[in-house]
Amino acid sequence: MDYLCSECSIGLSKFEIKLNKLYPIGKLYCEFCQSKHEREIITKIAEIEADMHNDYTRDLLGGKNETN
Repeated sequence: MDYLCSECSIGLSKFEIKLNKLYPIGKLYCEFCQSKHEREIITKIAEIEADMHNDYTRDLLGGKNETN
């Protein structure tokens, strides 16, 4: 039985099947598609963290945006 990537429909290698069993995320992905999804998630997190609006450590250090 051949397992196919959910994204690009290519056959998965034994290593990719093993990774999907060890770290299940609900879909089967080949190594390339998995790394593509990881990069998208990292980019989203980086954009969220780059804003730092309402960041409590910033407030503790006195970096509040105060308008007088």
